[in-house]
Amino acid sequence: MRSKPFLLSALFLLLVFSGCSKKSSSESQLDQQVLIKHIEEISSDKFLGRKPTTKGEEVTISYLVDEYKKLGLLPLNGDSYLQPLPIVEISPDYPKQLVIKGKNGNVVLNHGNDFVAVTKRIEERIEVLNNDIVFAGYGIVAPEYNWNDYEGIDVKNKIVIVMVNDPGFATNDADLFTGRKMTYYGRWTYKYEEAARQGAAGILIIHEDGAASYPWGVVQNGRMGSQLVVDDGKKNGSACKFEGWVTLKKAREIFSLAGLNLDDELKIAAKKGFKSRPLGLTTSLMMKNKLTFLTTNNVLGYIPGSERPDEYVFYMAHWDHFGYDSTLTTEDKIFNGAVDNATGVAGILTIAQAIKDLPEKPKRSTVFFAITMEEFGLLGSNFYVNHPLVPIEKTVAAINLDGLNIFGPTKNFSVIGLGLSELDNYIKEEADEMGKTLMPEMNPEAGSYFRSDHFNFAKVGVPAVYVSAGNEHITQPKDYMQKASDKWVRENYHKVTDNYDPTSWNFEGMMEQLQFIYNVSKHLIDGTTFPQWNENVPYRKIREAMLKK
Repeated sequence: MRSKPFLLSALFLLLVFSGCSKKSSSESQLDQQVLIKHIEEISSDKFLGRKPTTKGEEVTISYLVDEYKKLGLLPLNGDSYLQPLPIVEISPDYPKQLVIKGKNGNVVLNHGNDFVAVTKRIEERIEVLNNDIVFAGYGIVAPEYNWNDYEGIDVKNKIVIVMVNDPGFATNDADLFTGRKMTYYGRWTYKYEEAARQGAAGILIIHEDGAASYPWGVVQNGRMGSQLVVDDGKKNGSACKFEGWVTLKKAREIFSLAGLNLDDELKIAAKKGFKSRPLGLTTSLMMKNKLTFLTTNNVLGYIPGSERPDEYVFYMAHWDHFGYDSTLTTEDKIFNGAVDNATGVAGILTIAQAIKDLPEKPKRSTVFFAITMEEFGLLGSNFYVNHPLVPIEKTVAAINLDGLNIFGPTKNFSVIGLGLSELDNYIKEEADEMGKTLMPEMNPEAGSYFRSDHFNFAKVGVPAVYVSAGNEHITQPKDYMQKASDKWVRENYHKVTDNYDPTSWNFEGMMEQLQFIYNVSKHLIDGTTFPQWNENVPYRKIREAMLKK
C-alpha cells in the first residue's frame, strides 16, 4: 500500500508544446500521439488491471516485449527481456475480529473497519497466542538522530504498537529528525522492517490520516484480500508473523483499556528520552493461508551506448496495478490504473522512441525498465537491485516515471529528491532554459521520496529522482493544482475510476513534464561523470565505496 498523491508523481521527459523548451539539432521530438496511444492501450480493459501473476500480467508483458522489439531495444537479461521473480500469493482466512484483553475488560476490533493484518511469512498457518503488547512509540532506531525507541526493552515474541510517521512531523520541530518532512523512519515499511529486526511477533501501526497522508480506505484497499510476496527461499521467516494497522479511534480505546491517554502518550513518544513500555494487554491472532507459488516479471530492454556501453542510465516505470475485483457492486470492476501507472509506462516507451530516433546515438547505454510489484511494496525494483542485470557501480542514475500530470502546464516543477544529489545541477539548468522555477516536494510530510521504485536504487547508492508538475498552473488560479490533485486522489486513487479520460486530461502538462525530463537526461546519457550524493545524505558513503571498485 503505497500512496503517492498525484501531483507527487512522474519523472522527466518528452516533447514540449510551442516555445516551451530549448531544442538542439541533435534532439528528436517526443511524440504526443505515441504517448496517448500507449496510455489508451495499457489502461484498456483487455489488460485486466495488470495485476502480477494473472492473465493481466500475460497481456501486459506480451505488449511490452512486442513494443521493445519494435523499438529495436536489446534484451538485458541475456536473450530475454524478462527478469522472473519467484512470488507466493498468500490468500488468508482473515480473522473477523482482534480482541485486545486487559485486566479491566476487552477491546474488540472488527477486521476491515477497525484493523487489518497480513503476513509475509510463507506458512499455511500463522498463530500468535496471548502475546503481550508493547507500546514502542514511533518504532524507530536512528543512530544519526540519537533515537532508539527499542532501547532497554525486549520485544521478542511480543506485539508492538507504534505510531505512523516520525517525531519531527508530530512536533513540527525543525531540529527533530527533518521536521515536517518525513524521513524513511516514518514509513510503514521501515516500521515493519525494524519490528522484525527486534524479534517482534507482530506489529500494529496506528493510522491517522494526516500523519499517514492518506485515508483509512487506502489501508483497507491494500490489506484486504490476497497478498503477493517475493519468496526469499527461507519462507520469509525473518518477517514478523503479522503486520497490521489499527484506526486512531480504536487505538484510543486500546490505550484507555491500559489506563492511558493515547494523545498524551504520543506527545511523550515524540520527545527524546521516551521509553517504550508494556501496556499490560495481550492479544491472539490466527490465520490460515492458502499458498500459491507463482512467477511475475520485470521487463528490461536497452539501447547500447556508442562510446561507453558499460555505463547505464535507467528510465523506469511500474507496469503493475490491482487487477479486478469480482466482488465489487459497481458495474466497473477493473482497476485500470490509467494515471497510476499507464502514463508512466507510456512515458518510458515514448522516451525510448525519441532516443532511438536521435541522429547521434547516446554515448551511454539507456535501459528501459518496466517494473512489477510496485503496488505491493516496491518489490520488483527491490528484487532488481538485489539481483542486478548490470553492475550497480556502473549505473549512472535512475529516472522514475510514476503518474504523469493530467491537469495542465505549470509555472514550476516539484522535484522529489531536490537537494539530495548532483542531479540538481542538471535539473536547475534545464528548468532555467524552460523558464520554470523549482520547488521541493509539495507534501514533504508524506515521504514521497520513499514511496516509489527509485528509492530502492537510492538505497543501494544510485542517485535517483522523480519530478512532479508543481503547484502553479499557467493560466488557472494559484490553488488550482492542489485542489485538482486532492480531488483526483480522493475520487480515483487506487480505485476503479482511474480510467483513461481524454475529455478531461490536459496532455500539454504531460508533454512539458516529459520534455523537462528528457532535457535533464541528455546530460546523463551523453555525460562522462557519475553524479554523487550531496554531503550528509545517507546514500553518499555507499556511492563512494562502489565507485572505488
